[in-house]
Amino acid sequence: MSNKDTKHIEEIRAYNNQTIDCKVLESKGIDSINSKLYFMGIELTGGIESSNPLSAYFFGKLDSKSNTGLDESLPIYHFSPKDKENNLGTLTIFLNSCTLTLLNYSLLDSTLNIKLTLTHKESKEKQDKAIIQREQKQHKEQLKPLSLALLHPILEDNEMKCIHNGVIKLKSICYNIGLVS
Repeated sequence: MSNKDTKHIEEIRAYNNQTIDCKVLESKGIDSINSKLYFMGIELTGGIESSNPLSAYFFGKLDSKSNTGLDESLPIYHFSPKDKENNLGTLTIFLNSCTLTLLNYSLLDSTLNIKLTLTHKESKEKQDKAIIQREQKQHKEQLKPLSLALLHPILEDNEMKCIHNGVIKLKSICYNIGLVS
């Protein structure tokens, strides 16, 4: 049974000022990639990065009338990178005057089905670099030599000893298998 078979998909309901750690969800057997998260009754699906250069790592539905370039009546996401090697960080979600915090959110894996689309050149470059590093790491793991286990036949004239240094006498048994036609 694979690890994926043991995890289950959940619908998680979150409320104002709550903090959810994605690693804790994983440790409880919850599929943190395919599960869905609802905040104040709204499914969090992600968004596109703000086009405003001062709002890097802010995501949501684009709106040209807003100062941030995002529709403030819908969830707005802010990603703060923490672990650049795995592209993990803290995702803070704002909805009206409510706040939700996700720890160990993976920008590459779109944790909890929250897909954040990068638009800034610098952000995309960082993400592309992280993807390349991850692929190189996986490739190195695949290239590691596997250990070989070989079975050696034991013959009647081999001398074997048990852990107490006693000699084990081997005796072969021949089975005659007749073929019926």
